[in-house]
Amino acid sequence: MILGDFSACIFMDGQELPEYDIVVSSTPTENRITCWIASTAGKKFQVSAKFLARQTSGALLTVFVDGITCRPYVMPPGWTGTQNITHLSNSYVKRDFMFSQLELTDDDSMLDDRSANDIGQIMMEVVQGKYTMKEQVMGSQNVNDRTLRVREGKVHERAKKACPHRVVFGEEVPDQSPVSAFKIIPDNSPKTVFVFKYTRLDILQAMGVAPRTSIMADTEAEMEDHDDDNEVMDGSDESLPSDDVKPLARIRELEMELQRLRAQVEDRKPSLVKLEHGGSRRKPAAMEVIDLTED
Repeated sequence: MILGDFSACIFMDGQELPEYDIVVSSTPTENRITCWIASTAGKKFQVSAKFLARQTSGALLTVFVDGITCRPYVMPPGWTGTQNITHLSNSYVKRDFMFSQLELTDDDSMLDDRSANDIGQIMMEVVQGKYTMKEQVMGSQNVNDRTLRVREGKVHERAKKACPHRVVFGEEVPDQSPVSAFKIIPDNSPKTVFVFKYTRLDILQAMGVAPRTSIMADTEAEMEDHDDDNEVMDGSDESLPSDDVKPLARIRELEMELQRLRAQVEDRKPSLVKLEHGGSRRKPAAMEVIDLTED
């Protein structure tokens, strides 16, 4: 995606992921662009940021994954090029980004966990301002606490049922990246924000956001032809191919429809639960009495 003098994209397995349903919005304080991408559990990914034109001021580049703030990058005035962000770091160790299955729980003590609200999106923010040197502070880091701790536990089943994936982080490895001696003092210019919402490809297809694959389209066309031209055959079915894929294609179609319906009714579930505990709000139907006594 490109917005103004900046661009951002997500790479997985060395390939840039297609972006779907792109939406741009602006306010006096922020320019934002949002899209959907297809995530794959178990795959590492990176955020690729590009400065397309020279800026007269400095810039602070920050990535947020599922609401977790990653180490920012400070860009001097006039800098152009590409910055790849592949990991979470605390200046001592780093852990690579990776998509994973979202683990759910029915433990109601986690129902109010607001950290689950940000699961399902990757955000990159560019803030411009004055490029200046940091004040040197010595001895502020606890050298005995260099472990990179993040929350990666389960979330309540009612919090994110329509989002089957989340971002987790790989094993800790030493981080030798130098720490910038400069900082950015923000000015009054609007910040630039890129938002990548992610989920499985089949869910995006069921939502109508991503186009269906050619294999799926061919299978559906074959199923329609089969429905329009039904033939009744007598005798043995030995002539039918043993690897007939029509039942599997139908199962796949129903699974996608189920995912779409779940996403549509997700917001209605709290009200349904409330009605179960508080009793039905329907008025009892009026009972009609019929006199069967003979005159």
